[in-house]
Amino acid sequence: MNKISKTKKTMRLSSLSIFVFALAAMLALVFTFGVARTTYASGAALYENPDTGEIFLKPGPGRVKVGQSVINQLLKPSTSKTNRQIKNLKATEKKLEVSLKKVKAVSVPAWTKHVSLGALIYMGYGYYTQTGLTEGSLQLEENPPASGNNGYNAFNVNRTYLIFLYHQDNWFLKITPNIYKSSNSNTTFGNEYFRLKYAFLQFNHVYDANRITVNFKAGQFPTPMVAWEDGLLGYHVAERTPWGFLNVTSTQAGLGVSGKLRSNGRIYLAYNAGFFNSAAFHANEDVDQKSPQARLTFYPLGTDSGLNGISISGYYAWAEGSSNFEGNNGYPGNIPETRVSGVLDYKIPQGNIALQYDYALNLTVAPGAGESVDNNSYCGIEGVPPTYGCYTIGTEPSIASLYNGHTTEHGYDAFGYYNIPNSKFGFFGLIQRYYYATANYNATGNGLPSGNPFDFQRGVVGVAYHLNSHVTLTADWQNYQYLYAKDYRDLPAANPNYLDYGQWMGQTNAYFLQARIAF
Repeated sequence: MNKISKTKKTMRLSSLSIFVFALAAMLALVFTFGVARTTYASGAALYENPDTGEIFLKPGPGRVKVGQSVINQLLKPSTSKTNRQIKNLKATEKKLEVSLKKVKAVSVPAWTKHVSLGALIYMGYGYYTQTGLTEGSLQLEENPPASGNNGYNAFNVNRTYLIFLYHQDNWFLKITPNIYKSSNSNTTFGNEYFRLKYAFLQFNHVYDANRITVNFKAGQFPTPMVAWEDGLLGYHVAERTPWGFLNVTSTQAGLGVSGKLRSNGRIYLAYNAGFFNSAAFHANEDVDQKSPQARLTFYPLGTDSGLNGISISGYYAWAEGSSNFEGNNGYPGNIPETRVSGVLDYKIPQGNIALQYDYALNLTVAPGAGESVDNNSYCGIEGVPPTYGCYTIGTEPSIASLYNGHTTEHGYDAFGYYNIPNSKFGFFGLIQRYYYATANYNATGNGLPSGNPFDFQRGVVGVAYHLNSHVTLTADWQNYQYLYAKDYRDLPAANPNYLDYGQWMGQTNAYFLQARIAF
């Protein structure tokens, strides 16, 4: 094996040496002709020593001036010789190319030309002027402390994706490991964990006729709605989608189809549908029913490949909301979940604006807040007699369920972005309002003084700077508040509705600096 390697190395060095020598000879020839022509043009004379045959540039003893006709003859280029040298040089170059191709074929397998590698990183810094309970975390994979911890701040590496893609003409395989930060609980201790985000095979144009295209995918891939919302946001590194904030996953395992309807070169309809596990990509499936999900987008005026212009979209998803299988004798825990959305969107190359309506059935069977599970993250009044303190997971104040059975929910959203033309700057924003059905009771039997205490509003305002094609920087302000907080917070401290809801309903207010790094 060593002999073969040495032989190949010698062959490569030999070919390279020939190439370098030929190139140097050619340059020397050109240089010599150039100097000679310059000397001749300037009228310089040459002198010969007849005894020795030496040629000199200056006169001296025993030297005879060379005639101009002799000089002209000496400097006259040989066209045939030059052409022969150029021909030899080209032949050497061809041999070198062949040798390099052979070396490349041996050292790099042919299939690697179909492989591309990439990475995507979300990282930044957050400062909370106020911390309260929220329905979901303001940033992806962030787990700040809850109520009573104003001034909390931290540097975060929110997400890291490694992207492996194998692509052929009409199909590709995508594998995307995800490194994310866990909570600071007694079981995970804030460690960075590795999990699989995407692993799917997609076949493009399995049907392509009658102006309709059909693509097929199988594995663990983006669902029709949340990942699509990410694209509408424009700056997902800084803000979460309306459904994503409500803890609806963007990725599930299943089978799916997608495609478009075209006419005269323009797109008028796009669709994305599939059957998925009811569980998210980071959980095991524990129900017997699969989850059908579909989104249909209509472009009334037609659109180009950039999907610019007006669009109207509808979304539907159904899932089983319990961990019971067939044969459970009608166990009441079998509660289906339904999500429906309507989206009106207008997109131009520089920006996008979207208006969205959301409806859900049993998405939150027992609405609650306080996503943080960090130790000592809840600070407030608890116990008998009521005393102020910070509590660890498992002893935090009880947030009682308002419901006993089916619930309905709905929300309104507006979001968009705009990148200033001929500039590296852009700006973005979002407002979300979400309402749960109001029941005039709670677990302790006390009537509610106002609307559902968990109804909320979330807002985002930010600016972006595109440093280069790989790095985008954002700075934004985010706010989360309960719509009826004042009605509950103004109750007497001993009132059960104050202890259950009011004391926890301080708004969350934060500032973030984020970086999206992609290559």
